[in-house]
Amino acid sequence: MVLDPVDQEICRLLQENGRMTFADIAQRVGLTAAPVLARVNKLEAAGVIGSYHAVLGREKLGFAMTAFVAVILKSHGTAECRDFVAAIVEVPEVLECHHIAGEEDYLLKVVAQSPKDYERLINDRITNLPQVRRVKTILVLSSAKESTTVPVKVNP
Repeated sequence: MVLDPVDQEICRLLQENGRMTFADIAQRVGLTAAPVLARVNKLEAAGVIGSYHAVLGREKLGFAMTAFVAVILKSHGTAECRDFVAAIVEVPEVLECHHIAGEEDYLLKVVAQSPKDYERLINDRITNLPQVRRVKTILVLSSAKESTTVPVKVNP
């Protein structure tokens, strides 16, 4: 789907503030609220806007640790990959799961409340999955940038 400059600006504004009213968006893009609502509905129907979320402060909720976990599976068959992914998406501490190229098969972004909590997560929820051969942990010491914003650029 090709987005015109108004659609791109609407997407950019909603990424900045998903609670922005249609009237506020309309004022910023030079339209009235009704056409903005129609454009947002069109963007949602096309899958450009997938959902709306609140970004929570993980540390404020007690999840002070973030780690990336590289996973190597025992086998690379379709069923094994499907079963691994089905199990991983049920683990709430796993924020992201990516099927990757290279030595490892999957890269997980996980959060934990403490080193002991992380150990429990790895031992009880990840390495004991029947598909998992090995995991490698990369602990995050600090994060210079974290974003859920996708660049929205004006099409030439």
